[in-house]
Order: sequence, then structure tokens, then C-alpha cells
Amino acid sequence: QMEIVYNGIDDDCDPETLDDDLDQDGFNLVDDCDDENTDINPGQMEIVYNGIDDDCNPETLDDDLDQDGFNLVDDCDDENADINPGQMEIVYNGIDDDCDPETLDDDLDQDGFNLVDDCDDENADINPDAIEIPNNGIDENCDGMDLITSTNELAPLDVNIYPNPVNFQLFVDVSNVTRFSVSIISLEGELVKRLINSALIDVTSIHAGLYIIVVEDIETGQQAIDKILIMD
Repeated sequence: QMEIVYNGIDDDCDPETLDDDLDQDGFNLVDDCDDENTDINPGQMEIVYNGIDDDCNPETLDDDLDQDGFNLVDDCDDENADINPGQMEIVYNGIDDDCDPETLDDDLDQDGFNLVDDCDDENADINPDAIEIPNNGIDENCDGMDLITSTNELAPLDVNIYPNPVNFQLFVDVSNVTRFSVSIISLEGELVKRLINSALIDVTSIHAGLYIIVVEDIETGQQAIDKILIMD
């Protein structure tokens, strides 16, 4: 007789003819989920992410270790059930919650600056690289202040400062003051230049940037304070 496999009978009376363990891995069909592959049986260790039930135990996780319903091919973090394509993106947490890098997290206005540096992450025209527009009440470059330019009277002194921005010579007109000083101070509080009774100030030796200018009546101590932008 021809041996009929998996019937538990030695049909051909030849014990060497395989009946219940065709791959000869020591496990009969009743326990072996793939009796044609010796590397798949209950004695094997499960190899994760290979798409095969190596140990013949469907409860041993293979492609979805965090059991969130998404296999590794779709799940960008298979060790965290709260991160998968079914999640809603939580902005500003630094995590790709929905496994979609195109869903914005830390740079909603797509200006290249995350919220930690961007003072308005809903406006791409406001970021540390933006050009400050004077006198509009908006801090375009996120330095904490709006640039003010003026040739008008600066109370309590009658002072005109121009041009502003400046790249060569700065003119300071002070009316009805006998002696006055002009100080240019960095935003960090460092005195950059100080002149007495000088209406013309050469700024070519000063690095480009935003500075504070203080005009002081030496006799009364009254001051006029403004901001100037020195250009290259």
C-alpha cells in the first residue's frame, strides 16, 4: 500500500516512511503548524518582525509588539501603543504621534523654526530670521521688542535722531541743551560708544545690529532713549 500521510497508520508497513512528521523536526502535524519546514515548530523561538509564526503559537507577538493593531511596517514605534497611524497628532510634544512626518508638530507655520524659538508659530513672517519692520507694534524677529525709528521729538528732551536705520553717520540734534552726552548701548547692556556734545556720530566701527541710544542732558540728567538699527 502507499503510505497515507497524517492518518496515524503505517499503511505500507515501513516505519521509515514518514506519516505524522514529514519535516522530521520531532513534532507531529497535530502540534506542528508547518510540517514542511524544520525551522517552524513549537520548539522554536519566535523571531519578531519576520511575518512567520516560528513557534506555532499565535499568542506570541511577531509584528505588533505593542498590540495597538498596527504591524511594524506601518507603526513607527512598535513599543508604544499610543504611537501609530490611528492616533491624532499632539502638537508641540516632539513626537510623531500619528506616524506621519508630514503632519506638523513643532513648526506649524513651516518657517523653519520650532515653537521654542518662534514667538508666533502661526505666522511664517515672524521668526528669528525675519526682517524687523519698524514702528508697526510687531516683533517680527522675535527679539522681544519692536524696532522704533523716528526723527520726531523724544520726550522729555527735544531730540531728533536720524537716519534710522543707519550705516555710516548718525545725526543727533538736541535743542535748548548746553551739554549733552550720546551713548550707544548693546541689547546686552554693554556701552559701545559714548560722545559728549557731538551731533555727528560715525557708526562704521560698530557691528551691525539693534542698539539702544541714550541722549542725556548732563546738567539736568534728563534722558531721551530710543532704538537704532545699524546696518552693514
